[in-house]
Amino acid sequence: MMIKACIFDLDGTLADTLESMAVACNEALIQAGFKALPVDNYKYYAGDGAKTLVERALKDAGDVNLEKFAPVYQSYSDKFKVDCTYKVKVYDGIFFMLEALKKRGIKTAVLSNKPHERVLDVIGKLFGQEIFDHVQGQQDSIPKKPDPAGALMTAKILGVTPQECMYFGDTNVDMQTGNRAGMYTVGVLWGFRTQKELEENRAHHILSAPSQIPELVDMKNNGMPADPKVRLVVSDVDGTLLKNGMQYLEDGFLETVDALMDKGIVFAVASGRQINSVQALFGESKKPLYVICENGGKVWYRGEDLAFYSFSGEEYKKIVEGVREHLPGALFAMAAPDAYYTEEGHEEFIEALKNQYFFQVAQIDDIALLDKPVCKIAVYVSEDVQAQSLYFQKLWGDHMEITASGDHWIDITPKGVGKGAAVKMLQERLGISPEETMVFGDNENDVSMLKMARYSCAVSNAFPSAKRAAAYETDSVLKELKKLLNAID
Repeated sequence: MMIKACIFDLDGTLADTLESMAVACNEALIQAGFKALPVDNYKYYAGDGAKTLVERALKDAGDVNLEKFAPVYQSYSDKFKVDCTYKVKVYDGIFFMLEALKKRGIKTAVLSNKPHERVLDVIGKLFGQEIFDHVQGQQDSIPKKPDPAGALMTAKILGVTPQECMYFGDTNVDMQTGNRAGMYTVGVLWGFRTQKELEENRAHHILSAPSQIPELVDMKNNGMPADPKVRLVVSDVDGTLLKNGMQYLEDGFLETVDALMDKGIVFAVASGRQINSVQALFGESKKPLYVICENGGKVWYRGEDLAFYSFSGEEYKKIVEGVREHLPGALFAMAAPDAYYTEEGHEEFIEALKNQYFFQVAQIDDIALLDKPVCKIAVYVSEDVQAQSLYFQKLWGDHMEITASGDHWIDITPKGVGKGAAVKMLQERLGISPEETMVFGDNENDVSMLKMARYSCAVSNAFPSAKRAAAYETDSVLKELKKLLNAID
């Protein structure tokens, strides 16, 4: 789906209004007999409209019952009636970014929880009347964000579908708004809140500078840019490199990877597979690869485990019991350091693990009694893998990571463990930023690592969740790697 419009939050996204809000509200608090609050507090008061900001400030100032709300809110509002851009600054790079979008024919709009008339005044003073195609603030007839009504109405006014929109913001409210509207939702780090908050609220992409916005639109619409600045490439295996039942890498893939590594690019494999299986696939590579296996439960390089994250004994038993209760007869594959452990008596399943995935397999009478560290619990389901994965996410999602992997597997790893966390570990180890990283994936378990890369690419057969997380799509990873190699040459 082509991107035809970009919708922007105002405070913390287009303009730095932090000092403006803090000074105005602190003056109102002092007039009412309270002490001024630290400016940084206002990063968390903002985002839900002016009334909510004043309520939060009053409670922190000691007025828990909001007895002084009316005079404080009136004083705060009066300050902006006199000067709506009081101490407001447009972020560096915003004008250049908006001009670049206009040159590409991309429509632009503003959607804010500030009162509508004030938003019109602020945008008019800061940007003039010609830059944005539509400006929308809070009105009684439109629920405030994170309700998606304002975003959906804005898309309709612009003449585009929600799927043709990118929504940009800096808070949890913005991420929830964009996601609920079905838009490609982008978090920005130059605003008020943290990357962690944006990630937890399902940002599809996170940017560190306004100048990256036109490039992101270009990638979404046209694929890899002509001059990518890449130092690390990470790729999933099944469904991404191996499609349509393939068991071996296509001709020329390893040679291309070796050529990229000759140019100084680090290549990493990220898979739900076991290390032995990945080694069997990539064994002919002439250079050592980093391997993220077991969906991030294990990170390996040159024969050494860089990381191995295991469940506690209590967590392990809880999962086995819970899966057995919900899916009687479920088949398990437990990723221990030496092998995948599964239960005796399922010869066809065991042979498939050995022959299709090249796993080292060991058998045990009762999988619940396994006395070894386990970094991943893989549950084989015959159908409805996405629905079953969602069931366990709702049941245990606060305490562990649960993702669908392929057409038949649910992978369960300890909390905070996944491909995205493993990619982040490699980036920190190698001194490589997300802006210098390229990632390929196809499934739900790839989403977290797609979000760790500026150049995130989903294959054309990918699940919708992976496509939404990716900056662009391709029908061939090898084709993209050859483009990258040519760009370097």
